[in-house]
Amino acid sequence: MDHRRRDAMPNEIEPAAKPSRRALLSWKALILIVVLAIIGAALWMFHQIQTWPQRTSRDVLAAFREVAQIQPQIRIRNEVLYEQTKDALELAVVTRETQVEREMQHDWLGSKKRIRIRARYVVKAGFDLRERCTVEIEGSRIRVELPPPRVLSVDPRDTEVLVFENGLWNRIKPTELENELKALPELARRKAEETGLAEEALSTFTRRLREQLAPGYQVEFIGEKTVLD
Repeated sequence: MDHRRRDAMPNEIEPAAKPSRRALLSWKALILIVVLAIIGAALWMFHQIQTWPQRTSRDVLAAFREVAQIQPQIRIRNEVLYEQTKDALELAVVTRETQVEREMQHDWLGSKKRIRIRARYVVKAGFDLRERCTVEIEGSRIRVELPPPRVLSVDPRDTEVLVFENGLWNRIKPTELENELKALPELARRKAEETGLAEEALSTFTRRLREQLAPGYQVEFIGEKTVLD
């Protein structure tokens, strides 16, 4: 009896199953995949960080070229990545047609002469690109410094003499008519400035650039509130 019980005992306690070779290989492959994924993610993040200045500056440059076909000076942490080019001397943003009139009267010994002239002009407003135009990039914040907006050109469209009256002995001199004609462009320029054409050019440009860089970047224009106020 005892002999039979001792012979049966080894069969009652079965040894633990050893892991198969295939299972070990599967675990090793999984660990290798995880390690490679971590390394790949780290390399991707490192590449993104390293190339961020170039990518951001290219985005900003592309926006300026799309909106205005110009290249400003672009800086990141005081490092100049792109210099301002002088391909164009002016950037006209808005164009408006305006009409002005000018009248001259002169009375001498009861004899009166009179001139009244009307003229139409095409007036353009924007920026003088011979002045400083810079962009400072700080993360997703873009700080832009533009030249002051101004009336750039006043081009004649047509001129009409409405009144040309001579007195009996008070005749209109050729120089008087010439002086009246010369005064008209300045009158058109002053009218454009008084009606806010330069400020309209600034607001139009800033809106277009913000739309071009949205939503990834926040654009701030140095002195914008001062100019617009």
